[in-house]
Amino acid sequence: MKNKILLIGAGGHCRVVLDLLLQSKEYRVAGLVDVKAGVGQNVLGIPVIGTDQDLPKLFKKGIKHCFIAVGSVGDPAVRIKLAVLARKTGFLFPNLIHPTAVMSSRVRLGQGNYIAPGVIINAGADIGDHCIINTGVILDHDCKLGDFVHVAPGSVLSGGVIIGNNSHIGTGATVVQEVKIGANTVIGVGSVVTKNIPSGVIAYGSPCKERKHG
Repeated sequence: MKNKILLIGAGGHCRVVLDLLLQSKEYRVAGLVDVKAGVGQNVLGIPVIGTDQDLPKLFKKGIKHCFIAVGSVGDPAVRIKLAVLARKTGFLFPNLIHPTAVMSSRVRLGQGNYIAPGVIINAGADIGDHCIINTGVILDHDCKLGDFVHVAPGSVLSGGVIIGNNSHIGTGATVVQEVKIGANTVIGVGSVVTKNIPSGVIAYGSPCKERKHG
């Protein structure tokens, strides 16, 4: 019997999460919860059944698993708020890994992570909670990602890269080996990161340089 799961969020990122779950043999999507989308609307045939205020009621109805299906571009504040709310309610957060992803058995995953199509994650990588590892990303050996990190499509992190909590690595960025990127930092699209980048900044370019504080 499949576990029932609730998705929080009904926007674009929800579609890719749903696409994965609709192929799942482990989970059955019980519905979507969203602040903006009206109850009764649907995404890929799955209805919106409430708002975030309905989480306790839905949990009491026997839905024990949920997933934060809200995306983020540079600021995961909404994702963090929803995860805290759902965790306090008692929900469990599974990791959702696309079947086309290639991931070493020697990778440590926290909870609530989305691993997208075509991702490659090599041995020794350590990924925190509620990260988005998006389409076609490569994480080489011994990379370490904090919580709520979003690595956008096509990015490449070489061996031993460290990314702090809540940071965003833009589409197509390249981060060379052993570089450290701080927390709450945004790396711009297509950047080539060859040196450490501090916390709380926006940085971009090739080579990537700190441009302003976030």
